[in-house]
Amino acid sequence: MELTFRWFGPNDPAKINHIRQVGVTGIVTSLNHIKYGEKWIDYEIKKRKKIINEVKSSKELKLKWSVAESLPVHNDIKSRSGKYKYYIDQYKDSLVNLSKNQIKTICYNFMPLIDWVRTDLNYKLKNNAIALKYDHLKMCAFEVMILKIKDADKRYTKKQIIKAKEIFKKMKNSEKQSLKKSLLGGLAANDRKFSINELKYEIDKFKEINHTDLRNNLKSFLVEIFPILREHKIKYCIHPDDPPYNIFGLPRIMSNENDIKYLTSIFKHENNGITLCTGSLGVDKKNNIERIIKKYGKYINFIHLRNIKREKNSKNFYESSHLEGDVDMVSVIRNLLKEEKKRKKNNKIDYEISMRPDHGHMILYDKQKNIIPGYSLLGRMKGLSELRGVIKSLEN
Repeated sequence: MELTFRWFGPNDPAKINHIRQVGVTGIVTSLNHIKYGEKWIDYEIKKRKKIINEVKSSKELKLKWSVAESLPVHNDIKSRSGKYKYYIDQYKDSLVNLSKNQIKTICYNFMPLIDWVRTDLNYKLKNNAIALKYDHLKMCAFEVMILKIKDADKRYTKKQIIKAKEIFKKMKNSEKQSLKKSLLGGLAANDRKFSINELKYEIDKFKEINHTDLRNNLKSFLVEIFPILREHKIKYCIHPDDPPYNIFGLPRIMSNENDIKYLTSIFKHENNGITLCTGSLGVDKKNNIERIIKKYGKYINFIHLRNIKREKNSKNFYESSHLEGDVDMVSVIRNLLKEEKKRKKNNKIDYEISMRPDHGHMILYDKQKNIIPGYSLLGRMKGLSELRGVIKSLEN
């Protein structure tokens, strides 16, 4: 595997000259400063690439921009409304510009509005490390008591709604503000921030779109861009829904093996691939990640290794240490290495799959910095060292 690390650019509290000491050879980054949906022009790509290339790694090799994560798909494209044709044209140009700069692995998602959701960005573990958590009843409280969504009873039982109201009533004002900040703030993949009214407005845009509609919109989008993916040999890779639940009543179409089967049926080619995110898929215990790797291995273009711990009899989970959650990480890595060996045996030049430790606990000196939620330097470095140990032991 190619070991990589996510970096959010010059304003990231995790500095690029510190990341080089971690021992990775690849950087995963995005041009978040470019307005949502607009073209990534050649100049901006070269500018970011130059910053990365000028940093030497521990092996005295240049770091490289390995993966673009993410090249965001505008919500007009997902809803197939408004200026979606304009945004598709912008997207095509961005794909070509990235490819011309030798950035061939490009991650994206098709989740409406918000890319990933947690209700608590500062969940304290027993060892005092800070993790991210999703609490389904707090999510219900946000929808019912803050957003005041009228059809919340379609997603939550009467018992859950009553319990959520009780929880909300007992919350301190600071806890309510923290919940709002967690769910309204600009999450890692984009810089958008919503007010309550703006979020309601955006949700309304999708109210007539069901699961089948969103699938069809994804298919229409892929039909538009696939010729570019083939021509430029781009390893395109969709990220699974995170979490794999309907959020705000909006459909999710990349949550399980059946969704992956549908995606790969649109174009049965590795250019139309997936990002295997163990933390997203692992939330649903019905997802057999090892089987997914065996059946859809050739479509895996990018890997996020993250672990989660589910709470019994609920949809709640928190992000655990990389080797200590409900995902059998050793088994997952073993199967991924088998897929790489298969590619190498078939004389595939780029048989290695880029992998990054996805999220990490906030530990030690990370707590003194304004860390992007989930993207601590020391916590991810700890996770990477654990994962690297497993990889090395299985390779030998």
